[in-house]
Amino acid sequence: MVLDARTRSSIYEKLCPVLGPDDANALMSEFPSTEVDELVTRHFLRAEMAELRREMHTEIGQLRNEMHTEIGQLRNEMHTELSAVRHELGARLDQLENQVVDLRVQVVERSEQLTERLRQQTTIFVAAVFTAVGAAVTIAQLLT
Repeated sequence: MVLDARTRSSIYEKLCPVLGPDDANALMSEFPSTEVDELVTRHFLRAEMAELRREMHTEIGQLRNEMHTEIGQLRNEMHTELSAVRHELGARLDQLENQVVDLRVQVVERSEQLTERLRQQTTIFVAAVFTAVGAAVTIAQLLT
């Protein structure tokens, strides 16, 4: 039972001479002064819990939707980034392949240059050998 301020004051004034101020205060504290101090009924508690469940269900549903949206955006971002990385790697691989082709061309050119120099040196060496043999034969004929 809730007591209004006027009733509480009247009861307190009547109890003070009989019990004293401390005991009168102690006794008055056992009677609720506002509706907030009333006991909760099972029906009220069930209704509040049902409302809380509904709110939580709604919030969890919204959270799921937000998470689904965020995960979808993350997947799209990852797909975009991976595509960019693939493209960049492909371009760099093409550059490397071109560099390997250029190196092969340089190796072939150097090989051809070396082959030509070797051919020239071989020709000069053979000519020198024939000249030396010819000179030796000539000297041998002159000495005989």
